[in-house]
Amino acid sequence: MLITIILLAAGVAFSIAAASSSNIRMQSQATAQQPNEEIYRIQETAKSSAAPVAHTGNLPHAVVFALPIRDDGKIYTGQVTFTASKPIEVEVIHIYKPDQPPDEVHGEPPTAVINGTTITYSHLTGIVDNNIIIGDVPTASGTFEFTGSGLVFHKRSSEPFTVTYTIDAAVGALTQ
Repeated sequence: MLITIILLAAGVAFSIAAASSSNIRMQSQATAQQPNEEIYRIQETAKSSAAPVAHTGNLPHAVVFALPIRDDGKIYTGQVTFTASKPIEVEVIHIYKPDQPPDEVHGEPPTAVINGTTITYSHLTGIVDNNIIIGDVPTASGTFEFTGSGLVFHKRSSEPFTVTYTIDAAVGALTQ
């Protein structure tokens, strides 16, 4: 009798474990098969070009748009690793649509208009390692996670650069 109970308990435990495992697999497959899900897995080497916007009195900045600006109510979330031929900066772009116009007391973040879309940006200086020197040439590299409406490798001067990057990002709708 005791052996029968043990065998019965073992059979029930095995059935529960198999059902749980099957359920987890089904959830993983469902997650991976979301309709209209956009995934960006990019590995590219790109040369900079002049930015589409020049600040007053300055030469156009040199830029590489690694992820184009989205103004469709969706954002990118992911991770990037890069290396560049010269010291550069990284900017995560955000669509700028304040609910209320900023006043003098609160101020306004830096903005630009690119192809009719007003943006602001997070200038990521802490993630770029500019202390790498190959021969006599300083370079830049880094890895970081980001969330935003676009991603730009950037140089404030018009000095050209080359950047190689790998991006693994998903696109999701904003909830607000």
